[in-house]
Amino acid sequence: MKELLLTIPCHRYPARCLHIKGKPMPLCARCFAMLVGYAFMPIALIFSITTAIWIPIAMSIPLLVDGFTQRWKWRESSNLTRLVTGLLFGVGQSLFISTVVWGLVEWIG
Repeated sequence: MKELLLTIPCHRYPARCLHIKGKPMPLCARCFAMLVGYAFMPIALIFSITTAIWIPIAMSIPLLVDGFTQRWKWRESSNLTRLVTGLLFGVGQSLFISTVVWGLVEWIG
């Protein structure tokens, strides 16, 4: 399983990773939270969850703001912020995909 996680593109800076028993996880807090958010996708697809397309887009904005303001060295993000914004982004992408898939199903059907 760890080998699979290592194939995911992530910077893996130990300071930006969550730690378990003093050891950093193989993914940073943001990437880990995004993966947790992606776990919502099967649920969204099975239960035909759709939403207005602006909602998943709005759910992506906090991650973009956090990531770019940190990259531009305007501020330093915390792991809690990375965790929350990553989770919002992952769930938002899951909702976006579910909405598009079910929209195509309705359009085709």
